[in-house]
Amino acid sequence: MKKLMVLAAVLCCTFGLFAKFGDPTPEIIQLTFGLGADFEGHNRLGVTVGADIDWNVWEKATTKAHDGSGKMYAGLDLAGQWWIPTKYTEDFKRHFIMIPVQGNFMYLFDTTKMQGAGPLQAVGPWYSMGIGLNVFTHQTIDDGTDASFEASFAWGIGAQLSFTGNWGLKAGFGGNAGDDWHQDYFMAEATYRF
Repeated sequence: MKKLMVLAAVLCCTFGLFAKFGDPTPEIIQLTFGLGADFEGHNRLGVTVGADIDWNVWEKATTKAHDGSGKMYAGLDLAGQWWIPTKYTEDFKRHFIMIPVQGNFMYLFDTTKMQGAGPLQAVGPWYSMGIGLNVFTHQTIDDGTDASFEASFAWGIGAQLSFTGNWGLKAGFGGNAGDDWHQDYFMAEATYRF
């Protein structure tokens, strides 16, 4: 697990540096906020707030519709997630806060030339990988509490829709794994691009 965490940290930094040297000004800075569901462990529900910072690293531009024209982005995906358990065991419940710091790849297909696209401007897949910084809070049956900190390997994969007016939707599956535990979840987020 330690090797995976080191690899994720190196990849995260590499993605950011690669994107940074492509163009000094990020093309996408967007705030993200949403809800998630984790059906591992304690059936947690999650709330997330974050930011994506992406640089344009490759572009395919043509005048034809349905030809795959669009832009590839690389950058950083930063967030803060609070996971709240909805199911308790006999002796404890476990909340935790996760702060993922991930490298991000995304390709957005240009849909403005497509007939019937309406307010949809772009759609495409994204993938992220990096490290998660986690703070766990345990509340035992006798109301005693303690907290612990652990780093983990974090990843995500999904799709994004971008609309006119700078709004968008981002959804996907993600995971978070430590030495003796793991988490798999689905997250849906609204985005606002600057």
